[in-house]
Amino acid sequence: MKNIIIPTVFFITLSVVLTSCGSPENTKEHVKTENFVMYTDTEYPEVALETQNTQTESAVTKNFTYALNGTRVELLINGETVKYLDYYYTPDVNGISVADFDFDGYEDIFIPYESPSDYGTYYSYIPAENSFSENAELNSVGRIMTVNDDNTLIEDRSDETTNRTIEYQWINQKLRAVKKTETYRSSESGEMLTDMYNYDENGIEYLVSTTGNEASDAVVGD
Repeated sequence: MKNIIIPTVFFITLSVVLTSCGSPENTKEHVKTENFVMYTDTEYPEVALETQNTQTESAVTKNFTYALNGTRVELLINGETVKYLDYYYTPDVNGISVADFDFDGYEDIFIPYESPSDYGTYYSYIPAENSFSENAELNSVGRIMTVNDDNTLIEDRSDETTNRTIEYQWINQKLRAVKKTETYRSSESGEMLTDMYNYDENGIEYLVSTTGNEASDAVVGD
């Protein structure tokens, strides 16, 4: 019996088309029908089956797209609808985000709330079901996050006085906050300071250091 080696190759493209008075000139594709408008053209991983003597069988490619139809979002794989998401409002296409948020090789989708729009719901692709399901770990954060190349997620919690970010990592299939950074102006000296926090195993943050032009490094928790 020949052993089958299954390498996974990732090809990911994403194109967002805004539908208003006109369409951006740099969009890859704008497909409009009577009932819905396509907004993405994202390829899921292409999986090739290869024998030990390098004979390759046919590859399977899954293309992920989504469509807005009023208050309904349709999630499609290879042009076929696999999930309907119904809302009482029309989701803002500018707030919808598609990325591999759980780092399993498949694109997921974030749908924003009506207000505030930086909050919302994450849906992850389930290959065995060829469908999407709410991701409880991502939804425990429930805010839009960006994906870093080092397989971390960044949540921006900045306000009027402080630039604040929280870094998350997947640890044993659980999403854990691992670092928080806050940059602000000192009310005493007027200098810009940066506080660095880490999180313990219980998710409790603790101050690691404070740096700035007039602030000496302060290490806490040794």
